[in-house]
Amino acid sequence: MKRHVSYFYAVMVLTVSLMLFGNAFCVYAAENNTITKGVFIDEVDVSGLTAIEAENKIIDFVNELREREISILVEDNTVSTKLGDLGYSHNTNNAIEQALELGTAGNLIKRYKDLKDIAQGGITYPLEFTLDENKVRELVATKVSEFNLDPVDATVSRKNGEMSYTDHILGKKVDIEATVLGIVDAITNSWDRNNIVLDAYIEDVTPIYTRDVMEQCNTLLGSFSTEYADSAEGRAANLANGARLINNTVIYPGEIFSGYEYLSPFTGKNGYYVAGAYSKGKIIDSVGGGACQVTTTLYNAALEAELEIVERKAHSMTISYVNLSRDAAIAGTYKDLKFMNNTDVPILIQAYTKGRKITFNIWGHETRDTDNRRIEFETRVLSETAPPADVIVEDSSKPVTYRKVTQSAHTGYKAELYKVIYENGVEVSRTLINKSSYSPAPRYITVGTKAVPEAPKDPEGSDIEDDNEDIQEQGNESGLENNQEEEQETQQDNMTNPDGQLQGDIFWDSDWDEEGPEDD
Repeated sequence: MKRHVSYFYAVMVLTVSLMLFGNAFCVYAAENNTITKGVFIDEVDVSGLTAIEAENKIIDFVNELREREISILVEDNTVSTKLGDLGYSHNTNNAIEQALELGTAGNLIKRYKDLKDIAQGGITYPLEFTLDENKVRELVATKVSEFNLDPVDATVSRKNGEMSYTDHILGKKVDIEATVLGIVDAITNSWDRNNIVLDAYIEDVTPIYTRDVMEQCNTLLGSFSTEYADSAEGRAANLANGARLINNTVIYPGEIFSGYEYLSPFTGKNGYYVAGAYSKGKIIDSVGGGACQVTTTLYNAALEAELEIVERKAHSMTISYVNLSRDAAIAGTYKDLKFMNNTDVPILIQAYTKGRKITFNIWGHETRDTDNRRIEFETRVLSETAPPADVIVEDSSKPVTYRKVTQSAHTGYKAELYKVIYENGVEVSRTLINKSSYSPAPRYITVGTKAVPEAPKDPEGSDIEDDNEDIQEQGNESGLENNQEEEQETQQDNMTNPDGQLQGDIFWDSDWDEEGPEDD
């Protein structure tokens, strides 16, 4: 019975004490509207502060954090920014209001407990921090990803009579999402409030065309040659230059080759010389004359390799170095040769000139039945148009004995080219490849109209032999003029640049002499 009385007495004393001191504290806090001593919001001591003072102090604290620097390492490169630039912000979650209510809200027991907690070590209210993930993602996708390294495909070329391959190189790519999550986690969960340094998440990128793929380019798919034995030096040099510009070109699956893209510009700086070319039905001198024989030869090699022809145009008039419908002209951007690599492996174009012959070889991965299947290309002439009458051009500076054919006549044709496939010696298909029209053109002849003066008569009379000698001399002079003019025109045809520096008309590596057997 005494124990119960003692317990009741203690409870009453505590209750009265709480009522007296608690009410006194409530009155004190209410009058001053400040936070009890020993209260922290995150790392900010808000003891004795009003709500506004506490809020300002917290803002100052957060602004200091926003100035902290975050550095993202990408291999040997670093991208740095401030947390404020990433939208670093806070939310008090009513922490200030809760701090003001400490010891003044709730029943007597709660108030007493709050005061005891403060007295024993203080109370800390957390702040909630956030990042703008969109800003983090933008940083990673732009600045950090600038240091991505593209993978490098393996390469193939034709050297020393054999195929030469190089290894591929792996690329490096920033994993954007993984890096964003790493940044957000480092800042919002385990940050020690100091500057931050962390690694970007990097992944290897394998190129599409590895060495294993490139090494499948090892078989001759198609080959074709044309001759230019009668070409002047300038034209021969242009063919060699065209071979040089295209040689060892690699065309990847799905890519389109453009002759104009590889051969232009047609200028002296790009290795070209003056030579004959077609223009509006006539033959003129033009820098780069002869480039059409380059594209024509390559066109036929592409046909033999059974690549997809995307664009091909016939010449305006017939040419002599291939059959009708097997030519491919190039002129500006409106006549071009284009074909696609429609195989699964990169193809290599090899080109060279030797012995007044230009050759194109196309190497790739052979998947055709070369034992039982073969292809041929046949030209079908649909119509023929005779050339118009000769065009006579008079030249008053030439003697009447002068006569020169400046352009041969051209017969006009309409023709078609067919691809014929044989299997085990039997024709199984015949496909139309192209239709071509060639305009007829007249022969152009220049004749002289300048009268040859007659020899003066000797009043005393001279013997006939002397007169004949004079006439013979004049005839020789006239013939000499013709010969000199023809020689000058020939020299003009051969002239390639003002300095007279003619490049060799052979684009050939002596190591290529060993090439023959691989054609089998």
